[in-house]
Amino acid sequence: MTATVLSPPPARVHYEVVHHLPGRVRLRIPRLQYDDRYGRQLQALFVQEDSVQQIRLNLPAASLIVQYSPEAENPLQRFSQLIQAAADERLPLPGMLPIDKLVYSPWNTPYFIEKMALPTLALAIVALLPVQTPFYPAIVATVIVVVALPTFQEALESLAHRHLNVTQLESLWTILHTLQGEYMAPVLAAFMGQVGGSLRDMTAQVGENQVFDPLDQQRTYWVERGGTRQNVSVRELQVGDRVIVAAGSAVPVDGTVLWGSAVIQRQFLTGESDLLPCEPEQTVLASSLVVRGQICVVAEAVGEETQVGKTLQLARQAPQLDTRIENYAEEISNQAILPAMGVAAIVYGVTLDAHRAIAPLQLDFGSGIGITIPTAILAALTHAPQVGVYFRNGRALELLSRVNVIVFDKTGTLTEVKGTIVGVNLLKPGLSEQTLLYWLATVEQSINHPFALAILEYAAERGIEGGTYSNWVYEPGKGVAATVEGQEILVGTPQLMRDRQVPIDLDELRTHEGVLWNRSLVCVAWNGELVALVFYSNPVRSEAASVIAALQQRGIECYMVTGDHHEVANAVGYATGFRLGQIYTNKMPEDKVELLEKFKNGGEKVVAYVGEGFNDTAAMAYADISITLSEGSDAARQTADILLMNNSLEGLVQAIALSQEVMNIINQNIALVVIPNVSVVLAGVFLSLHPVIAVLISNGATLLAELNSLRILTDYRPVKIEHKSSRSRSQAGVLDIPWKKRPRRSFGHFGSELSSESLSNGHVPSET
Repeated sequence: MTATVLSPPPARVHYEVVHHLPGRVRLRIPRLQYDDRYGRQLQALFVQEDSVQQIRLNLPAASLIVQYSPEAENPLQRFSQLIQAAADERLPLPGMLPIDKLVYSPWNTPYFIEKMALPTLALAIVALLPVQTPFYPAIVATVIVVVALPTFQEALESLAHRHLNVTQLESLWTILHTLQGEYMAPVLAAFMGQVGGSLRDMTAQVGENQVFDPLDQQRTYWVERGGTRQNVSVRELQVGDRVIVAAGSAVPVDGTVLWGSAVIQRQFLTGESDLLPCEPEQTVLASSLVVRGQICVVAEAVGEETQVGKTLQLARQAPQLDTRIENYAEEISNQAILPAMGVAAIVYGVTLDAHRAIAPLQLDFGSGIGITIPTAILAALTHAPQVGVYFRNGRALELLSRVNVIVFDKTGTLTEVKGTIVGVNLLKPGLSEQTLLYWLATVEQSINHPFALAILEYAAERGIEGGTYSNWVYEPGKGVAATVEGQEILVGTPQLMRDRQVPIDLDELRTHEGVLWNRSLVCVAWNGELVALVFYSNPVRSEAASVIAALQQRGIECYMVTGDHHEVANAVGYATGFRLGQIYTNKMPEDKVELLEKFKNGGEKVVAYVGEGFNDTAAMAYADISITLSEGSDAARQTADILLMNNSLEGLVQAIALSQEVMNIINQNIALVVIPNVSVVLAGVFLSLHPVIAVLISNGATLLAELNSLRILTDYRPVKIEHKSSRSRSQAGVLDIPWKKRPRRSFGHFGSELSSESLSNGHVPSET
């Protein structure tokens, strides 16, 4: 077992061992029913244990089932220590937990019993009360009114707003059957309807545990604390810290701006995308996204005490389910209300048979679909973290099942987030590498970008730390400008140099050995003069080639778009399996938006965008579906519809497979609900089918469809992705493919040609 040092809690937590077998124990911990923070801490401690293989948590039932290695020594003693330790409020609040050990139980027996108590009692009274009982009709009618009261209230409320829905049909059907003395059918319908609703609600309760947190708890910020500058994670922040927040990052605390100026967006908190200025002495809230500029915020509230922390505690409710298929089914059902009433009147006029005339009023496939579709969506949203995916809502799940085109960003998405500096070329005589690295570390220290992370690590290895700066400006997709000790420093793309009127020879850069070696290029200018070139490399993600191949096998078009130059993009494209014409280079954020509009083709195709950086947020906002990795920037995480929790692109394939399976189940459910419902109506009209049998058939079909929806929770397994290695011609790294550019010759879109001589001789050019 792992040796975790735990502080003693202030009060003992009561628990009991309900059942214990070697390798499995069931615990009942009453505190789980009312203390959500304790439940999250308990999860966090248990999943860190090496001996623990899986935990199953049911908060409303206060139940914790632990599967562990039978070889573990004294497991109950260790589990007891964890149960007590989780009550220590001094422990930092855990962020998103690893999903490989977590299993949420969809069965909440106490809740089910509570919801079914009244319908069960009503059914028992009608079924068992002797007919000879005094005032039998009045007693039974009262029972029916009580159990059907929610339906009556909803029907009246809808009529008050001049809106027709199935509750009017249900109410009319219930009243007419009661007046005819047919008491069992209405009560049985209410009972079976409540069973379906309870199953759906219990599934929703499981989904409540998967609430999106806009702040990555592992994300680090530069903090001024005790007279020193430190780099700490969100969960380590303290009241009084001076937190430095740059463009592309979310403010992690509630507090007051001490210095700096910025433009912020508060979309996660307010739902509005308006841009607001932010100046010193102004109050800012956690999750506010810094779009432009940089600020230093004095922390006044951290963690769950922030406004967003309190909001998340209140937001543990069922996910949004605004799926188009559900709305469409409801619309069709509502449109059938008046025709059903008209048919009922015609049947009565022709046959004078009340039983036959009431049959059309049971045409209520809308309610069945209204129960089974949310259950299927909720079950999928609940199960999605088990395969490494978080869906923000049901609409994202539905759209992903129909996706035709997926556009990938390159840097940090197809490649690893962490890059490596592979060469520094000084162009100005007398400039030392130490001075250059000091400038770079100073201006890049507040940016969460692969190059910034790489240069900070490169400088730290040489004992160089960044200093102070002023006039700091970050341009997404281009670079950063700042004043360092009176010197104007520019760090970024050749496009940034040209925009700032820095003389630069692009033709000469294209022939530079570092560029020919497929290195990403960053230019450095000092007081308007180009003084250095820095080359860095991002290794391609190990799973990227396998994922692209799997998506293409599913018939999905894949494209790569990047702001990097052709050589680097083509090397990554070759390694990951993109075909000719699928790579777009030298694209700014606004160019990516134009490309997405082109791919959508006027709405004929559903387009998804996968990115992780601040410069990807515009494209993510314009895509039909936006996807990011768990280690993506704060801006990307707040924009994304889908989060790949394991920080692996394989989650994208799993998400698509899950969404398509859910839509298959939904289509099955529609057939299971509609066909029996229409059949019993026809049988009631032409065969005078008994209403109790009709209820059993139609409502039974709904319950069967609902159980079919829950198959996702028990039967669905992740799809297998065939491993496909990245194509590489160099053992030194994928980006080290020794391509040489020849004048006036190219292979299509890739714009470069392999040097057969260098390949046959095994020649590897020297690094820059």
